[in-house]
Amino acid sequence: MHHRSKVLYGMLASALGIALTACGGDGGGEESGASEGRTAKSGSGKASPATRVEWSPALAMGQSAPELYEPRNSAGGKFQVTATKVVKGTQKQMKDGHYVEADRTLEGRTPYFVYVTYLLKEGKPGVANPDLNAHAVVLDENGDMAAKRPVVHSGYVEGGCPVGDIYMGWDVGEKRTLCSIYIGDPSKRPARLAWSTAAETADDYKKGASWAWTAQ
Repeated sequence: MHHRSKVLYGMLASALGIALTACGGDGGGEESGASEGRTAKSGSGKASPATRVEWSPALAMGQSAPELYEPRNSAGGKFQVTATKVVKGTQKQMKDGHYVEADRTLEGRTPYFVYVTYLLKEGKPGVANPDLNAHAVVLDENGDMAAKRPVVHSGYVEGGCPVGDIYMGWDVGEKRTLCSIYIGDPSKRPARLAWSTAAETADDYKKGASWAWTAQ
């Protein structure tokens, strides 16, 4: 009976040892190996910094984007897009256009009149007068918004955007230049005028077509 107790005790001890090894109880089991794998992935344990996305080469004003775009708000048609010029405005134009009256946060900011030309290359737009400039954004070197269109952006002032024409439709080969006002954020310095139908983040805009910011 005493002999059987020793055997049972030995069997129980062996089983317990196997269980502890499987659970990594002695620090040399599978759990330890998994921990080492995680450490190797993270290096010092700190999260690896995200890779910074650099700007694609800047287009010059008057140079067309290398690809065609089908804007969401045109309901069809593929366009060649060309930023043609940016004209820096004045505080008088801000006052005459009643922009500050509509939004007091714009007090003292700089207006810019941005001209973009659209050439219909393919298809048939379903909208005759789409606001194609809604896809243009003014960004600083980091990709942050440096100027934006005000809520009231269709007012016209002397020396600003000309009164836009009203069209009945588009024909392939037709070209139109649209002008929109963008009001600058004094804490941001414009670096690029970007144009995209799909970009949602700064990195998206950096990878797409953009023009070096040059204001007249």
